[in-house]
Amino acid sequence: MRLVGYVGLVGTVLLLAGCGRVSTVRGTLPPSLQQAEQHLRRGDIAAAKQAVDSHLQKSPTFDSYLQALALWSTNNQYELSAEYAQRALNDGRLKLSSIEEAQLWQIRGDSLGYLKRYDEAAQCYEQVLKRTPNNPLTLNNYAYLLAEANIRLDEAEAMANRALAAEPNNPVYLDTLGWIYYRQGRYQQAVQLLEQAVQDAPQEPELRYHLGMAYWMRGRLPEARVELRKAANLWRIQKGKPYEEALKALEQVEKGIKAEPQRERVDL
Repeated sequence: MRLVGYVGLVGTVLLLAGCGRVSTVRGTLPPSLQQAEQHLRRGDIAAAKQAVDSHLQKSPTFDSYLQALALWSTNNQYELSAEYAQRALNDGRLKLSSIEEAQLWQIRGDSLGYLKRYDEAAQCYEQVLKRTPNNPLTLNNYAYLLAEANIRLDEAEAMANRALAAEPNNPVYLDTLGWIYYRQGRYQQAVQLLEQAVQDAPQEPELRYHLGMAYWMRGRLPEARVELRKAANLWRIQKGKPYEEALKALEQVEKGIKAEPQRERVDL
């Protein structure tokens, strides 16, 4: 699940529709959350949770929850970011506005998307759209979720187009629509959009992976090889681990194996 935008070690999660799907604003964490971050770096999740819970008990505010959510998400603790977003939604002390509720549902949905819990994530995005029906970030993320699940592709296409109408030059949004075209078997249209997305955001490994896959389906093996190799290298540099999907596809491309449409679907 590609949800670019959980960046930096500290910050406040906001519904901002820049290049990333969920953006963060850098800032200074309070001492208790700095302590929690130190625990996470040592792999002590239980101690990190205890520190976060202590902070939220002393400072039960919307901003405190956002800081905790940023801490979990930037450390790839998506189970916890989903859990604490739900906690915030259930915390009667916060007196949440509709927009604040939308932010929390968005964060929970994105976190569940990372975990491939597509059905639950879709329900979260529905909650966001009830409150902010024209939110391009949510429309885009929901569309991408459906593309990943390989279902309701016409609906996904409509949402992606609405997001692009709001931000026509956003490379992540272009990639989403291109990936939907790929899932629909419209490979030439996919290539055109994905080439533009990669041109605008060349350091995003999943954009290059998508372009490589579209090239492969078009039988353009040399270009597919280049993009898949770049995707794998960027992923390793940025995330410190192998990009399994890209490496698997690259192996098949290098053997000259013909691409087959991906037909797996996830029921929501």
